[in-house]
Amino acid sequence: MSVSTSIPKDLINGIMDKAKVFLHATINEHWGIAVAEAMARGLPVTVHRSGGTWSDLAGEGIYGLSYTTSEEAVEMISKVLSDSSTWRYYSTKSIERARDLTFDKFVEKASQLIKKILYT
Repeated sequence: MSVSTSIPKDLINGIMDKAKVFLHATINEHWGIAVAEAMARGLPVTVHRSGGTWSDLAGEGIYGLSYTTSEEAVEMISKVLSDSSTWRYYSTKSIERARDLTFDKFVEKASQLIKKILYT
């Protein structure tokens, strides 16, 4: 007998809708769909300064905060929760970043890269 560990999507969305910040604790994650989903819901994100969550999603600090130690993670979360202007800034940045994470945008960027490779 197998046991499913999947959590229903509506439960995840309900929890994120009640949250004020999203902490991603995985180190060297390639991309991080959970981070992208949190950003789409307007949550300021705090990610480890490694992997794709840092470079591709948080934009190395443009769209989200980062940490390398647990103490830094606590500091970043405290900063967002205690300063409403910081919260608004990163919430807005999260939504801005999430708008670029569509299939059409992916195809457009991939096409540009392929043309650049073929014609240079």
